[in-house]
Formats: sequence, structure tokens, C-alpha cells
Amino acid sequence: MPVLVNARNGMNIVGQGARIMLSAAPALAAAVWAHLRVPELVRIPLPSSVLLPLGIVLLVPGVALWLTAVVQLLAGFPQGRLVTTGAYGVCRNPIYSSVGLLVLPGLSFLAGTWVYLAVGAALCLGVRLFIPVEERDLLRVFGEDYRRYTERVHRIVPFGRPARGIA
Repeated sequence: MPVLVNARNGMNIVGQGARIMLSAAPALAAAVWAHLRVPELVRIPLPSSVLLPLGIVLLVPGVALWLTAVVQLLAGFPQGRLVTTGAYGVCRNPIYSSVGLLVLPGLSFLAGTWVYLAVGAALCLGVRLFIPVEERDLLRVFGEDYRRYTERVHRIVPFGRPARGIA
């Protein structure tokens, strides 16, 4: 069982995850309801020959990025290490990024409905709102190493360049 709080540095493995997920939960509930109850209103008007390949192209790397990030977090967190390579070298929040930008859009296209795109947007908004709290903790714990990391790796856009560090 993974350690939830690292005694060496006081960090919580969940970070702001609960707040971020709770902020996106109403959008997810509404999306599932709309998908099941009024599918004709939320259907993407493109043929499945376009949507299915697009969904797979997004879903496969999204799941791979998510899985890699989770494994890296579970391996590095108990040791109190700042993980900056692998999935965390692609973006600073690859768990949220993979779900919001790849997995949910991929599922949207596979399901032929735009509602899960809205959930991805809500998740990214939650990251934008709540992740600064987590970043302040990371800066406090890891100092200059974390600041340099924020200057080279984007908060959520894979392979994106940050405009300015933590903000």
C-alpha cells in the first residue's frame, strides 16, 4: 500500500486531486446523464469512420501517459523524490493532463458524443484553479530544483513550453 503522506517532506500524495476531481464531478454527472438520456442532442455529427480512429489515437497515448505517471508517482513519492523525467518530463501534471486532454476526448470520439470533451475542459479548469496550492507546497519542499523544473516543463500541456515558471 502506498504511503499517503511522506513523513520526510510532509507532502500528501493526493495533493489537490480531491478538489480537482470534485470540481469536475458535476460536469461528469451531467455528461453521463446527457449521453444516456438525450444522446440525439449530444451526438457529434461525424461518421464513425472518422470518430473511431480519432478516439483511438487520443485514448491509447492518454492511457499510456496516465499509467506511466501513476507508476512514477507511486515509485518516487515514498522516497520523497521530485520526479521530473518520464511522464513528468512531458508535463508537470501528467495524470490530470492525460485524462483531460487525451482520455476524455478519446472517449468522447469513441462514444460519438461531445459531452466528455466538456468534462475534460472542466477537469483542466479545476487544475488551473487548484494546482497553484500544490505548486506552492512543491516549491517550499523542493526549492530551486522545483523552480527550474517549472521553467522547462508546462503545467498541463504535454511538450508545451511554460510562459513563465509556476504561474
